[in-house]
Amino acid sequence: MRLAFAGGDPVTGAVYKLSVTLTSGCVPIFYPFLLETMRESRIRLSTGTLPSPQLERLATSHPFVEQVDIVLPSRTAQDHAFTSLKTTYSTAQFTLSELYDYASGLAIPDVHFKALPITDQRDADDTWCIDPRGVLTLCVSKSLYEQLGLVGTKLPFKKCPDRYVIRVPLKHETTSVGMQARQRAALGVWDRVRASEGRGRWRVAYVGASGALLSLCMHVTARVRRDADVYVTHIGDLVQSSEETTEDHQERLEALFEWVGMACLGAQRLRANDRVDPYVAVYEVPEPASIEDVTHLRWRGLMDNAFVRTMIDTAVSTLATLQASGDKSLFMSIALHSNLVTPLSYMPESLAKEAPLRVPGPEAEDTVSLVVSRSSGMSSWAIAQSIGKWDARWG
Repeated sequence: MRLAFAGGDPVTGAVYKLSVTLTSGCVPIFYPFLLETMRESRIRLSTGTLPSPQLERLATSHPFVEQVDIVLPSRTAQDHAFTSLKTTYSTAQFTLSELYDYASGLAIPDVHFKALPITDQRDADDTWCIDPRGVLTLCVSKSLYEQLGLVGTKLPFKKCPDRYVIRVPLKHETTSVGMQARQRAALGVWDRVRASEGRGRWRVAYVGASGALLSLCMHVTARVRRDADVYVTHIGDLVQSSEETTEDHQERLEALFEWVGMACLGAQRLRANDRVDPYVAVYEVPEPASIEDVTHLRWRGLMDNAFVRTMIDTAVSTLATLQASGDKSLFMSIALHSNLVTPLSYMPESLAKEAPLRVPGPEAEDTVSLVVSRSSGMSSWAIAQSIGKWDARWG
C-alpha cells in the first residue's frame, strides 16, 4: 500500500512526494519526502524498552536533520511542551575557500559546528558538507576531481554515477602545513570553476557558530495541525511478547506504522465521519481504537543535534505524564528527515570510525521513524530506519 502527497525541502525549495509504503513480507517504514522517482530502499527495524542508549544516540548519529514530524494525542499541556520548542540556524554566502578559513578558525568540535550548501537537490553532482567532528567532505564528479588534485576515494557502488569523495580535516593540528596549503589551493580551484560558470559563492546553512559576514538568522518553529475526531489505535507494548509470533509482531508493527503515516498526512480515512466509497479506498484502523483528537507538529530547517535530542527527550518524559493522568493513548511518534545532498548523513558512535558515505542527490534517503509507547507500566519503542541503495552504512 502506498499513500502520497506533495511536499518540499525546507532549505532548497525542491518538490518532493511524501509516501507511506508497506510491502508484504518486509518491515514497513514511514517514508517522508521522497522524490517520485524512488530507488530501492533498505529498511531496518528495532524495538526495545526505555530508557535506552539507542534513543540517546539518535540525534548525534544523524547530524543533518532538517525536518521533524511529531504525532501525538491532543492534550493542552503535552501540546505546549512541543509547540514551545524552537531553534535557529544561520545562512550566509561563502566561497569554499572562505568557508574553509572560517570553519578552521573555530574550536571544532567544541562548538558543534556543521554546515551544508543550500542547493537544488537535482544539482548534487558536486557537493560537500562539514560534519560536527570538524571534517569537510567533498563529493565531486570525475572531471572536477581531476582538476582539484587531491587524493580521494571513488564511491564503490555498482551502477552509480562516477563520484569521488575527499575528506579535508579542519583541525589544523592533524594536518601538515604543506597539506593545508594544497587543500586550500584545491578549494580555490573549485571556487574559480564555479565563478566561470556564473554561480559564484555558495549559499550555506550552518549551526554552531555566529559572526559570519552578512549572516541571516533563520528561526525554526513548529507548524501545528490539530485533527478532531480521529480513530486512534491503542498501540500497547511495542516489544514482541512471549505469546506473539514473529509474523504476528511484524504485522502489528506494519499496522502501527501505517496508522502513524496516515495520521501525519491528516488522512480523511482516519476521521470518525469518513464516508468513503469502499470501492475507492479500503482502510480499517487497527483494533482496539478510540475516537480522539490528534496533533501533528512539523519543524523545518537545519537543526542542532541538541535540539533534536530535546524533542526525543520531551516525547519520552511526556509518556510518564500521560501515564500519571490515566490516559489510554500513551504514544508519541517522531519522524526525522535528513538532508539529501550531503555526502554523508550518519555518524558512527566511535569517533575513530569514518562516517559511511553515500551518493547524494534527489534519490538519496535517510529517514528514521520512532514510536514510543507506554503500556502495563512499561515504556517501549520501535524504530524503523530507511536508507537508499547507494549508502555504505549497512554495507
